[in-house]
Amino acid sequence: YNSPGIIIHYLIRQEPFTTMAIELQSGRFDCPDRLFFDLASSWEGCMTSSSDFKELVPEFFCLPEMFLNTNRFPLGQTQSGRTVDDVGLPPWANGSAFEFVRIQREALES
Repeated sequence: YNSPGIIIHYLIRQEPFTTMAIELQSGRFDCPDRLFFDLASSWEGCMTSSSDFKELVPEFFCLPEMFLNTNRFPLGQTQSGRTVDDVGLPPWANGSAFEFVRIQREALES
């Protein structure tokens, strides 16, 4: 079970979820540090915080575009100065959202 907020969190780079995210935050993007910008930091949050629980959405296995800011939305900079753009992926994805989804789907179907 995923709440609409978690779905919007993961799919913020894809319409209509971008518009929904902006509406949810009273007309602007949420604080960049709270956006989905890196798989490692999302994993870390879920593993270390009892209040951070997110299930993967099906798009993790079929929609590489969800990890790419192809529309060049201005998602801001984190407090550490990192520009929020494409989602940071694990090294085994070789920097490719398409490769990441291919491997995820392969693991799911095995």
